[in-house]
Order: sequence, then C-alpha cells, then structure tokens
Amino acid sequence: MDYVTDTGSLIWYLTNDSKLSGKAFDAFESSVIEGTIVVPTIVLAELFYISRKRTIKLSFEDTLETIEQGENYSIFPLDSNVIRTTATIEQYLEMHDKLIVATAKLLGLPLITNDTKIRESRIVDIVW
Repeated sequence: MDYVTDTGSLIWYLTNDSKLSGKAFDAFESSVIEGTIVVPTIVLAELFYISRKRTIKLSFEDTLETIEQGENYSIFPLDSNVIRTTATIEQYLEMHDKLIVATAKLLGLPLITNDTKIRESRIVDIVW
C-alpha cells in the first residue's frame, strides 16, 4: 500500500524513535516489501531546516540520499495541483501541514502523522 508521510513521522522512522506508533512503523515497513512512501517536497524543506538548526540527529544530505535511492520512496512536487488542493482545505492548519494534507488528498492516500490538528480535521485517512 502507498502512504504519504509528514516530517515528524519520517524522522521518527529513520531514527528508530519510540515516538513512532506501531501502526505507523508497520506502514513504513510494509512499503519496503510492496508500496511507496510519498514524501511531499515541503517535508524535505522542513527536514533541511530542522537539520540545519541541529534539532535532529539526521544529516539532511544522508536523509535525502536515503529517500532518493530507496525504491520505496517517491518525492512528490509542490506544484499547482497541490496548491489548488490546498485551497480547498478550509480547516485551520499551518501552511506546511495544509500542503502535506493536500498532497495526501490529491493522491487519495492515507497520511502517516501524529499531528493532532490534522487527525482531528478528518480531511484524509490517517495512519497512527
């Protein structure tokens, strides 16, 4: 099965952090066998930003290489279709969260996230 990931979930998966739920871990792991983890471009931008601030122990360059070389990852562009879909989301979410949710909505895929506001919005199916 295919999934879209948010930033925190991806970081927790790549660092084997116990903050990642069992269901979310299983979603990531299942994509290794069959499926894809879609990484919105905004997630890469957030990874870059927080890695430069050194608030995570991941190197941005190594993480990007892992994503680019992993057969189970796909980077999805921030394009006009994502922006149009973002414009249909009326619930209050921070802009980067709206872009991530819009990507999942546009693709019709569940989103791996622990974000309370996103989960409560019920805009897309959530895996957590």
